[in-house]
Amino acid sequence: MTESLKLVVGFVIGMLDNHSRKVSAKSDPTYRFALRCVRFSQSLALSRKVKSVSLCQIMKEQSLRSSEILAHARRRARKQEEFDRGGFHFTAVWDHILESQCSHDETGDTACSRCLFERSLMLPELPEMVFPNNTLTIAFTRYPGCSIQFNALDALKMVSADVLPDVQVAPSTTWQESRRGIAEKAAHPFDWTFTSKYAGTVCGCSVEPTDEIIDVERLKRQEPIGFYSQMTLYEDELADHGTAEMTVRLRAMPTFFFALMRFYLRIDRVLIRVCDTRILGDNDQGYILREWSIREAKIADLGHLPPEALLDANQVWPSLPLLESRSEKIIPLLSEVSSS
Repeated sequence: MTESLKLVVGFVIGMLDNHSRKVSAKSDPTYRFALRCVRFSQSLALSRKVKSVSLCQIMKEQSLRSSEILAHARRRARKQEEFDRGGFHFTAVWDHILESQCSHDETGDTACSRCLFERSLMLPELPEMVFPNNTLTIAFTRYPGCSIQFNALDALKMVSADVLPDVQVAPSTTWQESRRGIAEKAAHPFDWTFTSKYAGTVCGCSVEPTDEIIDVERLKRQEPIGFYSQMTLYEDELADHGTAEMTVRLRAMPTFFFALMRFYLRIDRVLIRVCDTRILGDNDQGYILREWSIREAKIADLGHLPPEALLDANQVWPSLPLLESRSEKIIPLLSEVSSS
């Protein structure tokens, strides 16, 4: 095999490995382009009277190498940080992106992440980037098993799997129809904006409504940060017509901690939507305060803002009308038993 042929085929395999969905040789443009590259390289090799090599052999050889590299990269991608303060234990985990296809052969697991997501979710299509193992966990140190966690799988479980979003895309009705076609091919519509009202996964705690709210002015004060983490749970670029992303970040100060999980949706020239979950816990207070809200506005109603502000959720969210909100206390069940 010539070096040029090896390079081209390696590039092609890399494209296919990074492709975010299962491909079809008949319909997928990336796959068709890949095959054209390989065929061109073969013809180039033959024109120089180089010994012909089977396309299947080339693809198999390069696929094995690529799989080994990807498996090694996945093993090295995992990072975990932990921190204790004020009666809380914080665990942040960052890991690789969701595989584009099943990886049983590589891991030996009976249920890889890809299979778990496809089996657990009714969505006919996943976001372009999903981080299945990225998690942020806040646990009560005095009450084992009592915690709140943020993860991608539970967030995507709250995306509507049977209703199309009530959105008319301004730039192109063709794009709207293409998204509608994806849902119809799967026998049912779904929310292709991936809007989720997820507010965290609570374990071993009761959730009670409260009138207590988070003091925003307190959060603005400059205090030393003992621990900080930020991660993405999932993201989709909406076919280059905007973005939908779920992120979570946390900072622990000397006397309290604050976490924000945010779903930010921007459909260009149409609307902006922000779903926020704010978590605050004071040292040794015995409960966590959680505020959830959803805000939304049409782009046409945000003309008073500079264009760059629309691209930044931190800048645009205060200008969005509040549609719904609630405040809750997250209280360890073990603390209720001991107090009684």
